[in-house]
Amino acid sequence: MSDQALALAHAAASGTPQDKERVAAWDRLFAMLNVLDSKTSALLRFNAIVVAALAYLVVVSGADPFAQAKPIVKTLGYLVGHVSLLLSVASCGFSFPVISVARGFFDAAPGLDDAAIRRLGATVAQRTWLYAWAWRLAVAGGLGFALLVALATIH
Repeated sequence: MSDQALALAHAAASGTPQDKERVAAWDRLFAMLNVLDSKTSALLRFNAIVVAALAYLVVVSGADPFAQAKPIVKTLGYLVGHVSLLLSVASCGFSFPVISVARGFFDAAPGLDDAAIRRLGATVAQRTWLYAWAWRLAVAGGLGFALLVALATIH
């Protein structure tokens, strides 16, 4: 890894214009991975709160917040709670690959070539897609939790 870091530093400092372009592309793609990692970490914290609250309400707690409610409200609360929990857990499932360690970008020889840039670009594209779905599912799960709280409060 240190040989690779030295090769990148040399290409950035005294390489050809193409080498400098590759290093700039590499830096930009890695910056995108860092942003995705930060956003995903925050999303996982949000999901942890929602999953814990929903799991307590839906699975663990013996108290039924809809015990005195009409059957339709009770059924709606049951469905919203379980679907929201599943959506939040699915969001976590989409999130974990986004924060996994990135490996396999370089061949055995130090240096930066177009193939390594393409592999990193493919990883950024895949993780962006995963994050987008994790975010959508987290929003849906969070909205479901808010709806569940509203139903329990209003009834």
